Amino acid sequence: MKKLLIILCIAAGLSTDVCGQTIRAFVSAGGNLSQINGDEVFGFKKAGLTASVGTMIPISKNENWLVSVETKYSQYGAYEKSYPYHYNATLPYIEIPVMAHFEDPIGGWTFGLGAVYGRLLNYTEKAAWDATGVTTIITDFEKKDFLKNDLSFVADIRFRLWKNLKFNFRYQMSLLPIKKDWLFTYYNSTEIQDAYNSSLSARLIWVFNDKDTSKKTKKGKKRR
Repeated sequence: MKKLLIILCIAAGLSTDVCGQTIRAFVSAGGNLSQINGDEVFGFKKAGLTASVGTMIPISKNENWLVSVETKYSQYGAYEKSYPYHYNATLPYIEIPVMAHFEDPIGGWTFGLGAVYGRLLNYTEKAAWDATGVTTIITDFEKKDFLKNDLSFVADIRFRLWKNLKFNFRYQMSLLPIKKDWLFTYYNSTEIQDAYNSSLSARLIWVFNDKDTSKKTKKGKKRR
């Protein structure tokens, strides 16, 4: 862990004084609602779990700017049960999000942007359709595997609920395809397209060594 922190400080071009500031460790747990863009199933209907451990390092003297690194487990995928097309895909990933954060000095809200590397652990994929359906979609589920590696864009917002407990809402979307050249047949026409993960997450985060950087009045109360 110490080596990782040193590398992060050097990579960010930080001074010794900045690196000496309070390092915040955290754990999180929550849920995802996800979809696969490009699979002809629409809506964030797939529910999954997410959990992580991570570290936040201040990169400014007032500690309003921070960088974070996480190790995260997340379940993504897609789900549809309406007639005539039934589809259920579960894609569990181990991910490493690297993010930059700004903590609002007035209200204490935290805004973050970054990138996520994901490694697919395995996957399950089930598809069925009603042969009597006029709008049946036929696709080559067994011939195209999901790719092992994923690179995503991530944006999130956090706010304090109680003491060191924060609520986090996060949006994440793949920048590179998770499946290429996916074949779909509609009636007598054929369409080939790539697929991408897309997810909405809600998490509870407990921050160790947390420091409230929001401004306070002379009486010690936060400004409203």
